[in-house]
Amino acid sequence: MKTIVVLAHPHIEQSGVNKTWTSALVQKHPEVKLHNLYTKYPDWRFDVQAEQALLEQYDRIILEFPVQWYSVTPLLKKWLDDVFLQGWCYGEGGNKLTGKQIGIALSTAGVAEAYTEEVYGTVAQILKPLESTAKFVGAEYISYHVFHGAYTPDASERLAEDVEKYIDFVTK
Repeated sequence: MKTIVVLAHPHIEQSGVNKTWTSALVQKHPEVKLHNLYTKYPDWRFDVQAEQALLEQYDRIILEFPVQWYSVTPLLKKWLDDVFLQGWCYGEGGNKLTGKQIGIALSTAGVAEAYTEEVYGTVAQILKPLESTAKFVGAEYISYHVFHGAYTPDASERLAEDVEKYIDFVTK
């Protein structure tokens, strides 16, 4: 299955989790396309037709980002708004994402215990808009992979154990 990871981390060089994930992914699976939005579009001006043509080439689309204020990063939100257009992926003639798989890979600074319904909401609740978007455009939502507690003292140890789970999620 042809897979693209749309990476939307505003400071990937300073990242512990997402940088580790994507480095391992590229090394083990060079056939997976890594598409870094913040590097490709530092001016935030998308080549919409190029982005759409790129997505059309892949069967599986993984959106990867660090959670910021219980949402996607700002550039990823803008990318969705600018690229997922009526007539292309929804509405009359808009079928370009139909049948594709869309999944999410996300990292959080907060620990897992913060992502409960009683505290700030579950990860599934936070990701509901992306799940709904995938379904709206006719794609299959394949769920998510999450790494919690990116800044905790044991993060490096847990991340070393998590990398293979991330790669399995992206490439399965």
